[in-house]
Formats: sequence, C-alpha cells, structure tokens
Amino acid sequence: MAFLDSFLDRKGYTNNETKFELMDHLICDFEENGNGNLSQFLSNKLYFIEQQKFKKEKIFNRLYFKEMLKEFVSFFIDFKKISITILLFFLFYLTTVFFSEKVVLIVFAISLVSIQLYGLYTCFVEKELRKLEEFRALAAAVYLPSIVVHFFPFFKGLLNYKIAFSIFWALVFILMLSFSVYTKRKKDELVDKYKYLIKK
Repeated sequence: MAFLDSFLDRKGYTNNETKFELMDHLICDFEENGNGNLSQFLSNKLYFIEQQKFKKEKIFNRLYFKEMLKEFVSFFIDFKKISITILLFFLFYLTTVFFSEKVVLIVFAISLVSIQLYGLYTCFVEKELRKLEEFRALAAAVYLPSIVVHFFPFFKGLLNYKIAFSIFWALVFILMLSFSVYTKRKKDELVDKYKYLIKK
C-alpha cells in the first residue's frame, strides 16, 4: 500500500479522490490478475495510470466551460448585469467614434490583455494545490478566450463598421470578464475545499 502510494505520487497524483479511486482499482486488479510482482504489474499498467490522471481533468474542463458560458449569458439576462453590458458597449462605441483607428486598436488590445491577465492572476494558488485536477482544469479553461488573438487581422477590417466593431469588442471583453469572474469564485471555493493540503 505504501509502495503504491509513493509510486502514484511520483506519477503526479496527489492526495485526492482520483488517487484513492485508482489505488482501490489497482489493488483489486492486482489481487485478481497480478502474479505477485507489484513492480512488474505497475509497469504493465503505466499507460492506464497516465490516462486516468487526465480523465477527471477533462470532465472538469467541460463542466467549467459550461459554467463559464452561463456566467457570460448572465450579462445579457441578469437585470443587475445588463447595465454593465450596456455601459461597456457605449464606452467602446464612443472610443471608436472619437479616436483614431490606431488608438482604438491599442485600447482594444490593452483592454483584452488586461482582463486576460487578471483571469490568469486569479488562477494562482499555493503549490500544494496546483496538481489537483480541479485547479489544472480551471487554469486551462480561463485561457480559452485568448484564442481571439488569432483573428486580429479581422479586427482592423471590422473597424470600418463602428457599431459592429463596438458590439464585437463588448462581446469579447464580457466573455473574458465572465470567465475571470467565474474563475475567481470557483478558485475560492476550491481553496476552501482543499485548504487542509496547504502547509502552514
């Protein structure tokens, strides 16, 4: 039991539910199909062990992404948040109207980079928690909105249509904002859940 525990630690598993579930499965499998040589048995199971490490993380990834999208939608259906959405649109629209194309693109880039950096900052946790599936999945999910940088050439062409660009800008900014807000809230929940792992 101690050998298996140490082995899984070296493979990147932490003291969490996934590790205990895998240990239980491996012990039962070894008792039924093992030849008495645990080291050889674990060597034969290396691929399975590696796959299990990311199985729950992928599940959390999908779950967090769905919840982040719900947070995004709330900016358009939640009465308390609609005012923020409207304010952002008018702010971005006024920027596109009264400033040059170069200034607009600079402000556009700064606004998105700033909110993305805030989202990444909210993911920072103590090193004891960074290997947990929930935290890895959360950190991966908050990166998703950054894919908009691949469409940067498209942004310049859209500037010819100020209302369309303002709507697009507001949508992308709110998407990043909603992901960051959700990440901060979820991270606080997980830190409270796993605070016993943090060394004083």
